[in-house]
Amino acid sequence: MVDIFVAGAIYYNGSYICAGISLWRVIQRDYGSMDGDITKANLMPALDLFYSLILCQGALFVLWGASLIADRSFITSLHRVCKFPKMWGFASVRNYLHHIRSKCWRGAETSMEDRGLVKYAVDLLDSESSQEDYLSGARMLDVFIKVHQVDVRPLILPSSQKVQKLIDTLRWSSSESDREIKELAARIFAHLAFNIDLTQFPGAIRCISSLLGTTQQLYWNNDQQGSSNQSPQSNKLDQQGAGDSQGDLGTTPHQSPQSRFYHLYAKIQKVIILQLNAKIQKCILQGAVKRKNTKNTKGTLDQQGAGDSKGEGDGCNELILQGLTILERLASDQHNCRDICSTPDLIAKIMSPICSDTLIQDINIMPWQDVVNGALRVVYRLIHAPEWTGGRRLAHEISISKQAVSNLEMILDQGNIACQQLQMRAMEIITELTLDSAANLAMETKENLINKQLQIFLNEGTEEDLKVTAGKTLASLSKTTGTFSVCIMSKYNHIVDQLTEILDAKNKAIYRTIAAEILENLCTLHMMDKNHVKNTLLPKVLAEVLASKKKPPSEAPECHVSKASGDIEENPLQDDEENQRPEHNVQINSSELNETQTSMMVLKEALLSLTLVIFDKWIISAEDFDDVAQKVAPGEGEFVAKLKTIVEENCEATANNLRIVKLCGQIAVTMMRRSQYSEHFKDQKFVETLSKASKITCNLESCMLFAGTDGGAKKTARPLLSDLVKEAEALVA
Repeated sequence: MVDIFVAGAIYYNGSYICAGISLWRVIQRDYGSMDGDITKANLMPALDLFYSLILCQGALFVLWGASLIADRSFITSLHRVCKFPKMWGFASVRNYLHHIRSKCWRGAETSMEDRGLVKYAVDLLDSESSQEDYLSGARMLDVFIKVHQVDVRPLILPSSQKVQKLIDTLRWSSSESDREIKELAARIFAHLAFNIDLTQFPGAIRCISSLLGTTQQLYWNNDQQGSSNQSPQSNKLDQQGAGDSQGDLGTTPHQSPQSRFYHLYAKIQKVIILQLNAKIQKCILQGAVKRKNTKNTKGTLDQQGAGDSKGEGDGCNELILQGLTILERLASDQHNCRDICSTPDLIAKIMSPICSDTLIQDINIMPWQDVVNGALRVVYRLIHAPEWTGGRRLAHEISISKQAVSNLEMILDQGNIACQQLQMRAMEIITELTLDSAANLAMETKENLINKQLQIFLNEGTEEDLKVTAGKTLASLSKTTGTFSVCIMSKYNHIVDQLTEILDAKNKAIYRTIAAEILENLCTLHMMDKNHVKNTLLPKVLAEVLASKKKPPSEAPECHVSKASGDIEENPLQDDEENQRPEHNVQINSSELNETQTSMMVLKEALLSLTLVIFDKWIISAEDFDDVAQKVAPGEGEFVAKLKTIVEENCEATANNLRIVKLCGQIAVTMMRRSQYSEHFKDQKFVETLSKASKITCNLESCMLFAGTDGGAKKTARPLLSDLVKEAEALVA
């Protein structure tokens, strides 16, 4: 054993031993006596040369060892910075280092961006790459997207071959060997989905649909014994579906051929939904049981990588969720919505959770709850898509399905905290159905929705996201017709007082904005008490509007510049967490500051709009408005001066600034029409300031007019600011 150890030590350290002996011999130079032997005359120079060569060899070996140590240090540092899992992270970084080194040896001229690790990972997605390289690139990109929030869309989208390869991967089999790469491709494609046009990738919708069919494949693969192993719930649903198909597929002879076809198609689709829903639930239930029986799952992500998962239920559920995420993001484009809804089997898969007659008891299972939430998000996107008639058809189909409407109503009534996401989605969908005149929802359903919205929004203990959703949907309902506003006023007699209290500065800006929008809608429909408006509401609104503050100076550009794609590895050796934390905090604080400024701008816009409605709709008289303005801004011309200050602060070519400036101009024009403050507007040179703002924002207005982006709830393009300037000039003159 000792001999083996000694031999191994000599083998691994032989070069160092030889170099040490040679150095010792060169220093000693005791090569022996020549004794006048001429044959030994060249012995000493030869030995000097021999030992020098060995020393050079040892020096090269030392340099090679130092290079290995430096490489190891670089790989370890970059691996820690990138937060790659240990299982494949070192190998991927090592391959990246070899790739860059080979480029340098070849003398290839590449920029720093081309040498980046993100760019290297994207290049591995090429169709020429091997399966191993493709998997390595997908793994790295998945970590960059999920952990570092790197935007890789500018690097992948210009290459249609890379996108097509990701799409093709979605159709791979769901076997254990291919599941990881399929999940990775699904997550990467979900990151790209907002910018994908399905018309450029024929067959893509079928590949995406296959993600939702993964559950069905696993069900049949795992259930080899056929219907004998089906659960009673599955048998019940299948029998119910068969009964529906046998008892309801008949058509009356008085129907037209088109009506009979539509009737048959709807019933067949219902049977498909019921049967598919049973299969999906069974597979997810199996995955939930496997996770429950697994005790030592902590740390699996770090060891196996972000895309790998144990258990067929987990991987299956992940593919379904990613498929629904992809569809939700694709639905942001109305052309994609048309392609999605023109695929009947895909719509059947999306609608299967909503039409399930066991939905409420099944959502207690978290994996199934996630699937239902994803399906509801897709449905809302499809029916909410603007300027697309297909959404109305889908909304009509949901509204005539008693089971779907019943499920949505029961989700609203769920008091479980875990079901808040589902409550938000159900609230959004029912609101869209309520706003659609073609969807004949029962009045009881509409009243139940409004009652739930009021309870959630006016309750101080409600979770923020749920409260915001309830408030926004309530505001959209109160904006449409007086029927809903009457219902709102009848449900809560003191709702105006409560909404006015929400305007206090102690509340969050988003709550105050929603309250202002609801109050504006009630004022528009003349449902407000004039005394309350004069004595309570208007003073509070004007005080907030006129409390204008200059914007804080912007931070230095170097503190705000976010990392571009591929820059995560520019300084890989700077892995000291203490050194990295200040920069990270600066970026977070900058983001929070920008978000706060934006929310305050939106609040100011809502309050200005409410002020305009109160004055323009004659909620109170001009004299009463003047009394309130004098109390809030005492002094000769002080109200006009503060209104001018708001215009000066918002002379920027952005949509929010443009809306604020226009609201100030509309308030000024309305006041001058009633012969109020005309001299003050003239003395303060308000019209000149408004004209300057018009010149700054005219290009933005032109773009909005051409693009037709003025059809939403917030009117930005009209009235034109130049028209307001002309009218103001005429009134001042």
